Amino acid sequence: MKMIPRTAIPVGNREIAVLIEALLSGNALRGQQVEEFEREFAHYLGVGRAYAFNSGRTALSVALQALELEREAEVLVPAYTCAIVFEVVLRLGLRVVAVDVDPETYNINPDLISKSITPNARAIVPIHLFGQPCQMDKIIQIAEKYGLNVIEDVAQALGATYKQRKVGTFGDMSIFSFGPGKSITSGQGGALVINNPQLEDKVAQLQVQLKMPDSDWNLTLIRNVLAMKMFSKQHLYKTIRGRLEESLLKDDEAIVENCMRLIHQGKSAAVNPTVKMAKMPAFSAEIAKTQLKRIDSLNEKRRTNAAELSALLAGSEHFISLPRTYDGLEHTFTRYTTRVLKGPRETLMARLLKRGIDTERPYFYLPKVLRAMKAESPVAIALSQSALTLPNHPLIKSSDIVKIATAVTSELKFNPRGKSNN
Repeated sequence: MKMIPRTAIPVGNREIAVLIEALLSGNALRGQQVEEFEREFAHYLGVGRAYAFNSGRTALSVALQALELEREAEVLVPAYTCAIVFEVVLRLGLRVVAVDVDPETYNINPDLISKSITPNARAIVPIHLFGQPCQMDKIIQIAEKYGLNVIEDVAQALGATYKQRKVGTFGDMSIFSFGPGKSITSGQGGALVINNPQLEDKVAQLQVQLKMPDSDWNLTLIRNVLAMKMFSKQHLYKTIRGRLEESLLKDDEAIVENCMRLIHQGKSAAVNPTVKMAKMPAFSAEIAKTQLKRIDSLNEKRRTNAAELSALLAGSEHFISLPRTYDGLEHTFTRYTTRVLKGPRETLMARLLKRGIDTERPYFYLPKVLRAMKAESPVAIALSQSALTLPNHPLIKSSDIVKIATAVTSELKFNPRGKSNN
């Protein structure tokens, strides 16, 4: 039985050729490809300057360092997101203020932001989660009122638009990620975009100070690119899925452990870095350049998939909520995230897996971290216990979408009287 991967990005012969050429030439790390990618990335967004790094979390750390915030300054972050965002903030000796999210968009709830601001607040990180743009007008208005710097997190939303303007162009700075499962991939990688010219010199200085990634990191990058290539072959995915799941769980556990230590012990806590900060290697930049040329077509395929899937799942909303779109906001559907309203989510996931459909429970580990931070985030906790991501990526065919929808609607009937997860 073929398996429909939870995520995949088309990796063509060009990307594989780049890997082989870099390895054979010995010019895998340094080269003009990084500067070329930075220029092309800035041009795509319509901004003046972009800086490339080895990961999105490095980009976020550099962005926060560029603000030169005092110790214990507060950074507002949506409560429902990857905990690595919390870890990056905590590592810098700053305080995370987790703001609960909107149950429909999963993004930071603008109506709760002002209530979370104290005299120590200095920055806010709105995250365009799963490809859904945040309400940037409201967020920018609040930030200007209270004198907050805005760092947009566009890790999952490259190409999304808010009122016909690309997200990532509203804040003082914006960060992007090119890891597996993002809008495009370079194996690993990240970028930082500057919209506030006053911060450009500081970011440039911080980038120069970084070293090139070590050999272990480059091997990880190569492995990720090859894995994405394998994911394009559904019959191979079943073979490597176990290792993928094990690796993802291990990463989640490490992030949670680091967050817990930093919350209880502060910046001096002895934690192992989940990713060492570094520059982007040349061959990663070359792969990212190749992928960037296809970003709009990749996003359009995701949107088409999402529309077809939602149409087929219509009528099941009593058991499972479907992602919504809004006027003036162009969702990229980098993740097609639903909520299981009745019955155990894990039971549905197991049944779907038996049918050859791999799903994901995003940020299921968050309650432990949020409670440690004493964050009042009931919506985020509820989402962590009920959210379910169905496969949606550019390699999915219409027949796959029919298979997914048929399996979901069939399996929901097994537990029609299950308790609500709301």
